Amino acid sequence: MTKPQNNQPALDALKRARADVASLTDWLERELQKQTDENVTWGTVGTFEHVRDNLIETLAFFSGIDESEIKRSLDELHS
Repeated sequence: MTKPQNNQPALDALKRARADVASLTDWLERELQKQTDENVTWGTVGTFEHVRDNLIETLAFFSGIDESEIKRSLDELHS
């Protein structure tokens, strides 16, 4: 099997995507650190649940693990 001779554009795109994912993960962590339990509302809960659902969907897509398995794993952390 031979490698394509000019896969530099693909490598550059992969490096950029990885760096962006890492940056977004760090950004999300900073946003989580800003949140406090003071003045919690159901709107805040809904926002977090929406973000959680999107992250589960993203992780399932990225990892190939079924969403139900990810949810089961999360449930085990809280039992």
